[in-house]
Amino acid sequence: MRIILTRASSKHHSWIKTQLQIYLAELSQYAPVKKNEHGLYLYPYLEHYWREPDRHAFVIEKNDDATGFLLVRKDLNPVDGTFINEIAELYILPAFRQHSVATCVVKIVLSYFFGNWRVAVFRNNPTALSFWRNLIPHLDPNFTEKTSYSQKDQQIIFTFNGPNQLLGI
Repeated sequence: MRIILTRASSKHHSWIKTQLQIYLAELSQYAPVKKNEHGLYLYPYLEHYWREPDRHAFVIEKNDDATGFLLVRKDLNPVDGTFINEIAELYILPAFRQHSVATCVVKIVLSYFFGNWRVAVFRNNPTALSFWRNLIPHLDPNFTEKTSYSQKDQQIIFTFNGPNQLLGI
């Protein structure tokens, strides 16, 4: 199995945009996701991943097949005002799930960016919660997990150190 994480170029834009609709449809079972007048799910930040230096879009490939996408952004940590990397979105096409693709991709992307990390998961999304609760302790045994309550949803927020941070590199 060969997993490759490629920075998305403009040629990947329409593919990610299409897959994002499927991803948001899946997420809509856990939290309200707004649609536009044409019935398409709204994701107002997608274009920012091609314009802003602190946002990074990736295409995931397994054995030369596009199998998903990953969106990473750098944000301010509200706890201490430092910068934190965030896995904003991670989507693996259903046919490629349960093949360790997501685990492999997360490990790859963590090596790309130095520093601390954050992942937010809808509290009532058992599959995503199970995935992150199983993976993160292997990445950083000192991770934190807390519940965030907002007006629209409840999320579990994981914060952890990337491997470079743990090694002091």
